Amino acid sequence: MEIPDLEAQVKQILTTRLGMPAAEITPDSRLVDDLGMDSLDAVELAIATERQFGLSISDEQVSKLVTVADIMKLVEQLSQEARGPV
Repeated sequence: MEIPDLEAQVKQILTTRLGMPAAEITPDSRLVDDLGMDSLDAVELAIATERQFGLSISDEQVSKLVTVADIMKLVEQLSQEARGPV
């Protein structure tokens, strides 16, 4: 099951955290190289994402995020795991 407006929700989190327009954020945007995220931003992103979607994200998972699409894939994966087998 897909999360409605997942991309828009992730963009909103990034817009709030990084102070940049959502129009400048695409699924292919690289978090560090394109969006200028640093380690503190990554921690804040993880916390905001956990709150938004009711998930728990480990530091290891956060360290593997490279693009906006990676965030969306992780949220979908963790949501699926939280729901359990169908």
